[in-house]
Amino acid sequence: MGKIRIRAKTYKRGSWVDRFGHRHKGATVHRKGYLTKDRGKPGRTPKSKRWYNPQEPLNWHKDMPTKERREAALESRKGDALSTARGLLSLSNVSTDVQTKRLARADADYFFALHRKTGE
Repeated sequence: MGKIRIRAKTYKRGSWVDRFGHRHKGATVHRKGYLTKDRGKPGRTPKSKRWYNPQEPLNWHKDMPTKERREAALESRKGDALSTARGLLSLSNVSTDVQTKRLARADADYFFALHRKTGE
């Protein structure tokens, strides 16, 4: 990735009182322009830097109905509720998609509860 230019900008900072009661005068701030590394689109990690590589796919997709999603995830982990819950929780933690994050977390909670109840 290349470099991007941040333009110079002048702005005014108003006066303020800090938590100790000290008064600070307002000021005019002159920010210089500079070059910085282009970090790409917000919320997207370049493929070369992605670290989440699950060992086994969950066969889980957010567009599937709830029952099918849970059956497919459980089947992919050979019926182990705890392993399924941990896989879904890790998916929820690394996802940037709000719907995926919410559904994976709900399914993970379901499998954690199932594991607590059955002990499998």
